[in-house]
Amino acid sequence: MEIPANLCIEQVARRISDAMRRDLGYRGLLVARLLLKQFALCASAVVVLTPSIWAQQGGSASSSTPGWPLHNSAPDHALPDAVGTQFPNIDKKDESCLMWTVAEGTTVSAQTLQVPEKARDEYRKACSDMKGKKLLNAEDHLRKVVHGYPRFVAAWALLGQVLGAGKRLEEARGACSEATSVDSAYAPAYLCLADVAAQQGEWNQTLDLADRALTLEPVQDVYGYFYCAMAQFHLSHLPAAEKNAIQAIDADHLQRVPQAHLLLAQIYGAKHDFDGAATQLRAYLRVAPRAPDSAGVRKSLAELEGQIPK
Repeated sequence: MEIPANLCIEQVARRISDAMRRDLGYRGLLVARLLLKQFALCASAVVVLTPSIWAQQGGSASSSTPGWPLHNSAPDHALPDAVGTQFPNIDKKDESCLMWTVAEGTTVSAQTLQVPEKARDEYRKACSDMKGKKLLNAEDHLRKVVHGYPRFVAAWALLGQVLGAGKRLEEARGACSEATSVDSAYAPAYLCLADVAAQQGEWNQTLDLADRALTLEPVQDVYGYFYCAMAQFHLSHLPAAEKNAIQAIDADHLQRVPQAHLLLAQIYGAKHDFDGAATQLRAYLRVAPRAPDSAGVRKSLAELEGQIPK
């Protein structure tokens, strides 16, 4: 985040000016030299740790968000864990194609258990098409599902996921909202809404929705913690953002959202903890060495390591 780093530069520059006014002799020059080293380190934070270094292509919100969008392109954004590890398909009735599934064997709505087989079949076809990046076909199948059986909450959430991938954000918000109407205790529906809010840069709303999801599914809710941390980062609530980013990483046993490491690096950079930032960039590269933005992250890491005192 640029603001804390810029403030750091301004503070160092002010201290240099004060030192030079107090003593223009040798001692003043020594102080100025030491402060200039600090100035260089702060300046490196602006160059190395600004979101644009690793922000991927996207809208106005994504261009200023570390590690956002979660995936490299709009179609990939609809895929569950496109950079990290996907949940295995446990059986034909699981919801593993939904991006916000919290953990294996959980987040199955009571409404889902009553879905007729015909609707399930269309849902499976939608999952297959989505994984094949055939988003329009996936949407067609899901429209059939919710038209024939509007109580299928996972189908509404998946429709929101697909529409969000196509940047049809208001339609996505509507589908996600339908999911909350069908089952107000279904955590992925709120994560679906949080995703839409984050894409639009609505950070207070993102935080509220992610908090609601965490209340419903407090265990292993990687996306809930991640969205909370991302919103808190943008709202300049750095201690809370750090806590939630760490919780996202700790809960992410399958390394589904490696972007949490990028976010935590950004948080540490804003706190001027450059060793911590470098550690998180290395962690990201270990988890996602072939991610589309890995070359940029490696460059940022090398520049940052060059500025850290040995």
